[in-house]
Amino acid sequence: MNRSVRATKDVLRDATHIMLRGVPTATTAGDLKRALLQADVKGVAGVELYYKHFRPTGKAILTLTLPDYARDAVHRLEKGTILGVTLKAEPIEVPQKLRINPATHWQLEAGGDGPSAGVSPGRSVALYGLPGKSSIEDVQSLVKEFKLAKVKGHPPIQTVPLPEKKFSMISRFCIHLESESEAQRLVRTLHMTPYRSQDGAPTLKAEIIY
Repeated sequence: MNRSVRATKDVLRDATHIMLRGVPTATTAGDLKRALLQADVKGVAGVELYYKHFRPTGKAILTLTLPDYARDAVHRLEKGTILGVTLKAEPIEVPQKLRINPATHWQLEAGGDGPSAGVSPGRSVALYGLPGKSSIEDVQSLVKEFKLAKVKGHPPIQTVPLPEKKFSMISRFCIHLESESEAQRLVRTLHMTPYRSQDGAPTLKAEIIY
């Protein structure tokens, strides 16, 4: 048997995760979950979108309840259309670096990379579009009417560091909210609005991390 074929069979036998490629970047985790149900993809325990510096990459990771579901799930995903497109599905053995440590995800160690950008999905919002030297205090004035997460030792508003050797004229922040509904309310209020309602001011963009 060809070594690569044997390796693929081994992964299929043991895999409890599937990497999807080709997911429309405007898709939410909820959209993808509903599409998987409609396509009768069985055994899916969780869906996480894959991010690069807090931007969706068109990839998603499915977590399966058992490896037994992997083969049929890959077949259904690649032979049909999901969300109106044909996806590439690959069973994977998830390396440790893709796993989110609940004790450290507030530290933005991954720089917004990986499943759910390494933060709490559904309750974290990426806010960008502020002038380059904006501070956390500037963001606090924007979100003072919202219920922020309260976790001892972890600030609810964090500056998103730029990748090494990168420069930007805008600032990015990650805001942790108390609930999913509060995160949705923040996005409805701030997304695509001018910063401080001034003429010629930059436009804010707020996106929930899924």
